[in-house]
Amino acid sequence: MNKKINIALIFIIIILSFSMSSFASIELGDTSTQVKEVQQMLNNLGYEVSIDGIYGYRTKEIIKDFQRSNGLTADGIVGEKTLNFLIERTKDITYVVKKGDSLSELAIKFNSTAAIIREKNQLSSNKIVAGRTILIPKSGMGGGRIENVYKKIDHQIQAGDALSILAKKYGSSVQAIKRANNLSDNQIRVGQTLTVPHLSKESDRVFALNNSSLIWPVKGRMSSPYGNRIHPITGKRQFHGGIDIAVPTGTQIRVAADGKVIQSGWIKGFGYTIVIDHGKRVRTLYGHNSQLLVKSGSAVKKGDKIALSGSTGESTGPHLDFRIYVNGETVSPLNYLP
Repeated sequence: MNKKINIALIFIIIILSFSMSSFASIELGDTSTQVKEVQQMLNNLGYEVSIDGIYGYRTKEIIKDFQRSNGLTADGIVGEKTLNFLIERTKDITYVVKKGDSLSELAIKFNSTAAIIREKNQLSSNKIVAGRTILIPKSGMGGGRIENVYKKIDHQIQAGDALSILAKKYGSSVQAIKRANNLSDNQIRVGQTLTVPHLSKESDRVFALNNSSLIWPVKGRMSSPYGNRIHPITGKRQFHGGIDIAVPTGTQIRVAADGKVIQSGWIKGFGYTIVIDHGKRVRTLYGHNSQLLVKSGSAVKKGDKIALSGSTGESTGPHLDFRIYVNGETVSPLNYLP
């Protein structure tokens, strides 16, 4: 009996050893089926890569960028460590909806967006039902769970109140207040009680966003303002969540405030992009760069050089797309820049 058990154990060990050694590193020129799988994962993260099964120079450069962004050796070779990081970064989060959850809050909690979650679960609206299991994809903005310090308070509208005033007062955003109260426009009336998404005191101590907190990331002509506009590529009217500052390619981009780099790499649409976390649910984004000068995880000080301007991603010319996010929602940078 013991002999049979020993033979079985040896057989299992041989199988495990074979499976662990079956993965061969992917290098330039490879055309295995694993190349397509790697390209698909990169595509899911927002990198612009053709899923053609050919590990060419373009795919290699994107892998090197991914490796740099995740603190790995940037050799352009997909070994087991790089592959494991890719799998972890693209693995969907399974979440059971709890009573009181909203799609916008889940997007903040899991560092995603409501649109991405809707698309993944084929939802026709932002309405979610308690008890339902949904998948939350990890996006090009970084992915992963961030602990929620987000709560709501009730505010009775007084004379002189406006949504923009309430957003500044409570560290929220106009969009978040409108969603929380199902408002179709910015009209409010005296005596009306609104639910206002608000940051807890724990995060209030970290970073105070006001018009002396930030500096301009670059000096140049503002070629596109914050708000609704005709998209220069699609020709359709849509919301622009930042300001575009036209500058020549290679112009130095500086960080607007102290913080930590949470994304340094390619983000679909934005091209080569830097995202900085400043605490208190405040983040800044610097898009369409030609070169990135800081790595993910780096601490930066206000005024540090973080990138060189360019026209990567969906862009019609060299410029910086600068965005400020509060509670996961964009706010007008002009309200906070000196």
